[in-house]
Amino acid sequence: MAMNWQAGGEGPAHGGYAAWEAAAEAAQGGADRLVPVLARLVPPPGGGMDLAGAIAATLALPGVDFARHERDLLETERAQAGAGWPAYQVRLVAYAPRALLAAPPPFWQVLRLGPGLRPGEAPPPPEPPRDLCRLAGRLSPDVPVMAVIDEGIGYLNARFRAAPDRTRFLGVWLMADERRPQGPVGPWGDIRLGRVLTGAEIDAQLAAGGTEADQYAQVNRALYPPPVRAATAQRVGHGTHVLDLACGAGMAEPMARVPILAVQLPPASIRESAGRRMEAHLVQGLRWILAEVLRLSDGNRVPPVVVNLSIGSLAGPGDATEFLAEWIGHEIDRHSRLAPGAEVRITGAYGNARLSRLAARAEARIGRPMVLDWRLLPDDGTASFLEIRVDAAMAPGLALAVQPPPGSGLPPLTVTWPAAPGCWWLHDGGRGPVGLASFEVEKGGQALCLLALAPSCPDPRAARAAPGLWRIEVATKVNEPVRVIARVQRDDTPMGHAPAGRQSWLDHREGWGWDPELRSYVQPLPQAGCPVTPQGTAVAYAGIELPQVYVVGALRPAGAGWRPSAFSAEGAQVLRRPGESAGPSLSAPGEAGPVLGGIAASGILTGSRVRMAGTSMAAPAVARRLLEMFRAAPPRDLAAEHAALVGAGNWTTAPDPRRGHGVLI
Repeated sequence: MAMNWQAGGEGPAHGGYAAWEAAAEAAQGGADRLVPVLARLVPPPGGGMDLAGAIAATLALPGVDFARHERDLLETERAQAGAGWPAYQVRLVAYAPRALLAAPPPFWQVLRLGPGLRPGEAPPPPEPPRDLCRLAGRLSPDVPVMAVIDEGIGYLNARFRAAPDRTRFLGVWLMADERRPQGPVGPWGDIRLGRVLTGAEIDAQLAAGGTEADQYAQVNRALYPPPVRAATAQRVGHGTHVLDLACGAGMAEPMARVPILAVQLPPASIRESAGRRMEAHLVQGLRWILAEVLRLSDGNRVPPVVVNLSIGSLAGPGDATEFLAEWIGHEIDRHSRLAPGAEVRITGAYGNARLSRLAARAEARIGRPMVLDWRLLPDDGTASFLEIRVDAAMAPGLALAVQPPPGSGLPPLTVTWPAAPGCWWLHDGGRGPVGLASFEVEKGGQALCLLALAPSCPDPRAARAAPGLWRIEVATKVNEPVRVIARVQRDDTPMGHAPAGRQSWLDHREGWGWDPELRSYVQPLPQAGCPVTPQGTAVAYAGIELPQVYVVGALRPAGAGWRPSAFSAEGAQVLRRPGESAGPSLSAPGEAGPVLGGIAASGILTGSRVRMAGTSMAAPAVARRLLEMFRAAPPRDLAAEHAALVGAGNWTTAPDPRRGHGVLI
């Protein structure tokens, strides 16, 4: 039976990505999954409930599950809430059945859904929540805390010890995909994804003897059953490398006094590099880190914390309204509100996608549509996503056309861009969705069209999208030119994981000229009509407008100086939207040179040495400098901090699209 595109009625309640994930899970028998719900508390219609009451009602919801630190954060907020509804927001992360999402509690505003997870074993009875600001911890307020959210955290490595038998880790959360913690329920049994190892448990592993590899294997067997990849069973760990660059030290060095918190992301969120699986985990990890800093501190005497995020995705509007950028800002504000004077710094990688042909921007005019040649590779084991954004006021005058590869047998789609949210589905019977075109309006004033395609791997049990050239056209009927910005999501499988995803990309038949920097024909030619561009290739949260957050570009040696690495993302210049990232905060070394290409740092096991290149290696250089500053003499204010990072007088007002406001060497 021939397949046809079908209108899906009203737009997806929680966005196109969530709708795609729900449809794919349903086709695979995943209706029993819990869903991470990221929400804020709001006054219910009709009133009659203040914030404290909403928190109490939230914690008492039947069938809704919370991690221990989430209960503690809600209790801390309740203790400070007072009467009525304050001007600030209170947010939460809960695990709820999909059935609840059809009619969520009236005092919840759902902001984002994470990927579903199977409930696994029954959770332990929840312990009473605690007010984190009333606990008496042991952290010195004068010694900063280093935190990292990444993969492959070598928590037994001697680079992270204060003594041969004593770790610097206060705790490491080893997230897992769908399994609950194994063994007896203890103070850390109330974690819903994986388990947390405390500093005392890591010390016990060090004291028990045996090799580091054997110790990792014992933990990994419970959390990551084959064929799931256990990151600490590998030679190279991205998170270990990053953490060593940020705060690794010999036991006699001053940096060895800096305590560490770490979150190891679950394998699936790394393996599927599109980043959608990652967002909910990043938020949960950041909330756990800041909750732990409060728990381990003494009242309001809270030490500074530097959190490194050398990870991210291209999804989102690219400005301060992007989900992760906005949520990071919320967490920084909440932390300083609960503990006045507490300092948080975030360092993040600006992105490595400059040369990946994943971004395009052009003006659509009457008779001259924006044309995208989207190439989907064969044997791609993961879904592919393309985001197209226009100013919401211009959307009603546009039409979208999707033409599948010739000979594929799949039908084309031509629709007028709707003024209200809506979606069109291409289904393959009971095997799941082949394609989705979802339309919605974002709060930043952008109209978003999300195009999703199923994996192209032949699989008789699952829907399959045809590989080849998918031609996408955005045409306009209005006289004004319409700015159109498109981004392809990451889709390749990172190094070390079993091959699954293959990166789709944007092409143009006459659009490539000579690039003198790379010595090849890879330079996009706008004059030939090629909309593909290296501009606007930063991670989605790079548009965050907070001076406490540093998104860092990469440099490489060039003669006696330094120049931007060819792969390091470039800020938007042509057809730039207001608020869109114009360049990194600053830049730092991300590769060592043309022969020894990467920055050297530790592998997973003590004594191992590996080289890695990227903006992921530049970001921890800034984190390390911040730690040194907080340990020595904290700057008077953020302006002084910026000057100390790049040298007095070197922090420019407007960022260079590749170097940022300055250079840290």
